[in-house]
Amino acid sequence: MLPPLRALVAFEAVARLGTIGAAARELCVTQAAVSQQLKSLEAFLNTTLFERSKRGVRLTSSAQHYQPIVSGSLAHLKLQTQILFGEQEADVLRLRVNQTFCHNWLIPRLDSFYQKYPFIRLDIQLVDWPSTTPCQNVDIELTNGKVDSEDTRAEKLFQEHWQLVCSPEFKRDYQQLLKDEDFSQLPAVQVKGYQENWLQWLSHNELEITLPRVQLEISNSLHALEAVKRGIGVMLVRSLAASELLNNNKIVPAHEATMPAESGHYLITKNSRNAKVNYFCDWLHHQIKNDGPT
Repeated sequence: MLPPLRALVAFEAVARLGTIGAAARELCVTQAAVSQQLKSLEAFLNTTLFERSKRGVRLTSSAQHYQPIVSGSLAHLKLQTQILFGEQEADVLRLRVNQTFCHNWLIPRLDSFYQKYPFIRLDIQLVDWPSTTPCQNVDIELTNGKVDSEDTRAEKLFQEHWQLVCSPEFKRDYQQLLKDEDFSQLPAVQVKGYQENWLQWLSHNELEITLPRVQLEISNSLHALEAVKRGIGVMLVRSLAASELLNNNKIVPAHEATMPAESGHYLITKNSRNAKVNYFCDWLHHQIKNDGPT
């Protein structure tokens, strides 16, 4: 005999999400109903699947071996059902994502999302700034900044900081000016639209107010950093945007001074989240918890 399907679904949700409460919210049932399904599955298998405590539940060794089998089987069943009965659009997740965030943070991590949720197809629209009507025609926004709305909720993903960067060659050529903190003699690359600026960064770090000469102004950080990488100028940039290039030594810190950023990248969803949105949000928070913004 096969185990009860509802019990398997409850087991998969609790094992993936880590708590009975989270599973109940996702499945739109009570915690008592989820607990009952778990007990029925344990009785069917004649084994203990979870160690229960005041802190929550933890998978036993048997459950750890059983989880990938159940998860894979349910995902395969769902995918084949969609293929056979024309429900492919049911699990398309539409995202509106900041270009720099998508390039530097999201895409390098998407493989782990597809390993966990192969039945969800992402449809990503790239933008520079948040829309004036959040989550209109999309399920999720991951944007640089936010627009408040009664119909949506927004949460800041990281605490970023402003830092001054340049190419290794630029730092070598302008090392004396950088050492003397004579920024007025430096060519600079600047991104349009930021509220925080050089004056705040200089003031925050108690540096002399000497502004650089803007050599290039451009609409997003991704292309501005490409110009910096090629030695066009120095740039004041938020840490997440610069992290990949810094890690690969394509650019370097031009000065050690930093400043906490008031703005940042936000996760925006509708107040009511469906299952596929919850899947993505849970995965996103797990990624942030594990390795942060860099």
